[in-house]
Amino acid sequence: MTLDRWVPFRNEGAVVRCRLSSFPHAAGNAAFYRPLRRLPPEVVLCPVELPGRAARLEEPPLTSMSAFMERLYHALQPLMVVPFGFFGHRVGACIAYEAARQLRSADGWTAERLFVSGRGNPNCASADPPPARLRSDRDLLAILGPFGGTPPAILKSPELIAVLLPALRADLALVEGYVVDPGDPITCPITAFGGADDVSHSYSLQSWRDFTRGKFRACILPGGHFYFSPAADALAKEIIQNLHASVGMHAASARSQV
Repeated sequence: MTLDRWVPFRNEGAVVRCRLSSFPHAAGNAAFYRPLRRLPPEVVLCPVELPGRAARLEEPPLTSMSAFMERLYHALQPLMVVPFGFFGHRVGACIAYEAARQLRSADGWTAERLFVSGRGNPNCASADPPPARLRSDRDLLAILGPFGGTPPAILKSPELIAVLLPALRADLALVEGYVVDPGDPITCPITAFGGADDVSHSYSLQSWRDFTRGKFRACILPGGHFYFSPAADALAKEIIQNLHASVGMHAASARSQV
């Protein structure tokens, strides 16, 4: 099934009040969001598995944001029958923002909340490295080292590197040249997360403020660039509080629960 390919890890409870689709960093996969499985059962975490990694390794990775959104729209429609939101880390933050801009449920509803993490808004020129097509394999791998999100065993294995590089190059290409008009912000609130020890985002989290007509909140949690594991409880608490603030206003909505 298309949905099972795109969202392989989701736990559907008896009562679903909200679904949160999440997108990983460059070359990341759906398993990255395992620390967030501690969300309450009424909030269903839906980590998105992108083509070109994990169980979808044989599929060519996507390098066009418009083509990505078209495919994502069809894949996620079955999930958007209850209030929904998006979460993205690093490159995933750009994907999540564009999803919040473009994706609508069949009855026209938009995202209730957007969570972005680990980088500034899509127009921050220094947020990502120079064009991937101009970088050697060694240069691309050097990007990963300072962030500490790739196990050393992978970086020492030529076989695993050969698997990693196509997805990394494609994900960087996906956001190269991706800019949005700050004069046309999204309507849902934005919460921007970052790790206290991550200097890569310290100047830029606040830059998301101008990209929403709704409320904005920046939240710094303990840890580095990949703060998810050390701050999993605090992150889950913040997500729950933010979703309740947004979704609670629409608890009496006519949208059905499945």
